[in-house]
Amino acid sequence: MKIKTKYPLMGPSHLPLILLGAVMAAYGLVSAVAGYWLSDQAMRGLITAGVYRSSLTAFEQSAGLVAGLLFIVLFIWCAWQSKGGIRAGFIVGTIASFAPILAGRADTLLFKNLGLRLPAGSVVADALTTLIFTLPMLILFIILASSGRVPTGCRWLAFASIFVLLIIAFFPIYVTVLAFLLKPGDPGVGRMMEVSIQVIKLRYLLPGLSFLLLALISQRFASRQPAPADQ
Repeated sequence: MKIKTKYPLMGPSHLPLILLGAVMAAYGLVSAVAGYWLSDQAMRGLITAGVYRSSLTAFEQSAGLVAGLLFIVLFIWCAWQSKGGIRAGFIVGTIASFAPILAGRADTLLFKNLGLRLPAGSVVADALTTLIFTLPMLILFIILASSGRVPTGCRWLAFASIFVLLIIAFFPIYVTVLAFLLKPGDPGVGRMMEVSIQVIKLRYLLPGLSFLLLALISQRFASRQPAPADQ
């Protein structure tokens, strides 16, 4: 039986993957802090609900645009530094970069520009943004987890990241459907909503940390292996 040779995720440098993970984690952390601060201001009566919503939308539009453009550049850089199926995975992952760009803009795009008429419009818009980020990332992690040429530690981490992504993406959607459609007013669902809010804050932070760990494991693997002849 022929044993497949394992290679680092990219070469000669893992810098693009490190930067991608750092930027994604930082955007997730800043978004969580900004959302918590604005929510605290609204709960204490320092700002109205309308000001809270408009301020949060303005932050999502500006920060999301910057983060999305950085994601695009870094995903393309990662693809350039990798090869084979890993390169294809990062190319697909580039689509996830449009999720933060759409944050704060999805409502306007769907219901004003396109003229759609749907119940619970903001929920639909949030779900769309979530899916645009989650599906490409899932494909990327599935490619990493299933490739026999990826270091074993990277494969296991990518496999675990698949389940993390699924929980972060679909638990808030499930709770929202319960709260608005199936069990409105249920106290148990109310407690689940509180958990869901905390889970949403991890949407970018945890995948970013996964990329940083992938870079660390792959870099350590590369330091113990001779450089491939074709690199």
